[in-house]
Amino acid sequence: MRRAHHKLYFVTIFLCCVSINSVAKINNVETSINIETITGYGFQLKDVALKLDSSLNNSSYSIQIGSVKLPEGYGDIEGIILQCRSGIISKLEIACDDGELSFSDSLVSAKKAKLKFSRKESGNLHFKLDEFSLAGGTATLDAEMNADGWLATLSSDGISLAELQDQLPAFPKIISSGSVKSTIKLSGKHNSLTSIDGNMLLRNISFSNEESTIVGENAAYSLTFISQRDGDTWRTKLDSTVFNGQLYFDPIFIDANENSKDLFGNINWEIGSKQVELSDFNFEDQNSMHVGFTTIIDYEKKEIISPIQAKINYALFPKVYDFYIQPFLLETNAANLATKGRLSGHVLIDNFKVTQGSLSLNNLSLADNQKRFSVTNLNGDVGWGEIYTNQNYSLSFDLVELYKLKLGSSSFSFVNHGQSLELSKSVEVPLFDGSINIESFEINQPGKNDQFATMDISLTPVSMAKLSTALGWPEMNGNLAGYAPKVLYKKGDIEVGGALLVRGFGGTTTIHNLKANDIFGITPKLYADIQLNNLDLSSLTETFSFGEITGRVSGMINDLEFVSWAPVKFDAWFGTPENDNSRHRISQTAVDNLTQVGNGASNVLSKSFLKFFDSFGYDKLGLGCSLNNNICKMRGVEEFGTSNQQGFYIVKGSGIPRIDIVGFTEEVSWSVLTARLKRVISTKEVIVN
Repeated sequence: MRRAHHKLYFVTIFLCCVSINSVAKINNVETSINIETITGYGFQLKDVALKLDSSLNNSSYSIQIGSVKLPEGYGDIEGIILQCRSGIISKLEIACDDGELSFSDSLVSAKKAKLKFSRKESGNLHFKLDEFSLAGGTATLDAEMNADGWLATLSSDGISLAELQDQLPAFPKIISSGSVKSTIKLSGKHNSLTSIDGNMLLRNISFSNEESTIVGENAAYSLTFISQRDGDTWRTKLDSTVFNGQLYFDPIFIDANENSKDLFGNINWEIGSKQVELSDFNFEDQNSMHVGFTTIIDYEKKEIISPIQAKINYALFPKVYDFYIQPFLLETNAANLATKGRLSGHVLIDNFKVTQGSLSLNNLSLADNQKRFSVTNLNGDVGWGEIYTNQNYSLSFDLVELYKLKLGSSSFSFVNHGQSLELSKSVEVPLFDGSINIESFEINQPGKNDQFATMDISLTPVSMAKLSTALGWPEMNGNLAGYAPKVLYKKGDIEVGGALLVRGFGGTTTIHNLKANDIFGITPKLYADIQLNNLDLSSLTETFSFGEITGRVSGMINDLEFVSWAPVKFDAWFGTPENDNSRHRISQTAVDNLTQVGNGASNVLSKSFLKFFDSFGYDKLGLGCSLNNNICKMRGVEEFGTSNQQGFYIVKGSGIPRIDIVGFTEEVSWSVLTARLKRVISTKEVIVN
């Protein structure tokens, strides 16, 4: 619009400032003046012709200009014709009460546009140009000038943004359609502009950049602004509303058809700078949030060059998550949440990451739609970063679910140490009929790339019956307890120091070297080493409906690795402990099930006289599996070999009647082996023919 303004300004000023002091006011005198070139005030006029018809009371005259050459960068205007039917030309005043102006230009043109003007000897000037064409629309220009300064008002309607884009080199080259209705007032002193204010209504705006990261369709936008020059700084107060259409600013999609979106605040620009300061700038979507922020933008580099200080007056879930947060989380573990509640507070955003903040949470609930985790009714305040050092905060929740584990209602108190957020006192979090005791908890470098959390926790005895039922396992007896003095969480990875102890089946199971990677990701991984010590086989086999076996068993599962909660690698062994003096008996059902696990045969006892015995004695039993690349390499308590067959003892018999169980398949697919295990533990008894 600046080019259009300069064209109008120079043409009108010239017409109003022509001085014809040599013309005498004589009744019914016609005078003609032709001037080849006039130069001054930054422009040049060529082929100027003036015709004057003077009478006693008024004058009529015409001025014709072949071309006007404007200052560099503003182009030229051709064929200017001013026809004044009633005017005054004297030493005291040049005026026109009834005039018409015509000129031709690709951006600004007129065909007999109505013109009134008056320039007095004192220097006072007033002019008004009606109904001229501007970028496909119509416009009116009204201006006044005196010793105190000048004021110009440009009113327009139907201005084509596409035409402005074609005609003005500096206009953004992304708009495909749209029109503008506006009123803009400019004021200043002498050659200086000191203030601009106005209002605009933009309709049916469609735009897109080459990358399609900025897109708008049929948008409607209202804008008011007041801009004042303060020394070398322009200070602008802006108030705007998008009330129709759809907008996309990668990665955020905004549908203004649902409800209007407001953008308002202050913009400061220092003359000559390539940067603008957004001061107390605000974005409000009344259905979801109101955020105020301050930052500095380098518009030449198209980047934010200072951290964003944001005040969240309110953020309402789920809409603020669905529309404004989720698009930034698509590659994270929080990409698919069901949310509700609200929050408010302050945050500092540096390089699009929240590095410091203080938030108030009100009944905020988050639930992962993949059912990996959820938090219900999170309330309280939390702050992190140096500007909130030594402040105390508290948080509480009604329920937390991690996969199938449910943590009961708990409250936490924190203190901010600038570079860390630390639990003020230990917390007991209910878990089934026991609890997780968090002795210490600390988040270090909160909000930064190297953020991590450390904690010391202990687990008071939790019923294995309740735990196994919740996890969908066969109901187990005993309890789970443990102490983990060094737990580290960083970027979705967990390392657990210490050990978890399971007391059940008459013995103990110890889990140590426990760690997990990408725990809430698409492909979580879990690692552990497990030791089993002196478990009661009678209780164990009864739990899993395997068929009764009496005696004891110890073993280990080393280098255990789960991917997406399915085992992909381990080295496991379960067998009779050394010097076990317990009673060793095995039932027909257990014999048949162990035989199926070992080599796939079934109902072996039903085909011999051994079917008349209920159980058998054994010396020792054991079964091992080393899993790698989906193949389980099997082993037993001893090698078995004849001239025809090679294998391994799973059960080595003892006494009369004696029975040995031998496996002949040393390598078996893991999927085949697990299918066998599922089949035998789901069968209550074996049918004997």
